[in-house]
Amino acid sequence: MRILIAAAALMVMGGCASVGDTRSNPPLLELQSSKTPRAVAECIRDTWQNTTVLGASIGGVLQTSGNRYSVLAPDAQSPLHLVDIIPSGKGSLIRYHFYRTWQSPLDRVTAGVKGCI
Repeated sequence: MRILIAAAALMVMGGCASVGDTRSNPPLLELQSSKTPRAVAECIRDTWQNTTVLGASIGGVLQTSGNRYSVLAPDAQSPLHLVDIIPSGKGSLIRYHFYRTWQSPLDRVTAGVKGCI
């Protein structure tokens, strides 16, 4: 019985993806902004926290590392939506990654990213 439980746990964990897995997918959007990375990241986080899919917020978690920012919208198994914002010239470079390469993200999610540039 213990072996069966351990095998089931490994199968469940095997379906989970990491931030690195999501980031390894080519960006669906790559945009430039004259805004600072922090301003863009906070805007995307706030927009996603107010964006609903099937009645629930997609969320928006802001992470920082020096002058780089990432905003993720976690799913039950993986960070489904991920935006990296880095300094570029006098503004920011924004890269939006979507975990499910076989599916297109909802327009309102990508519109939230585009609306913050």
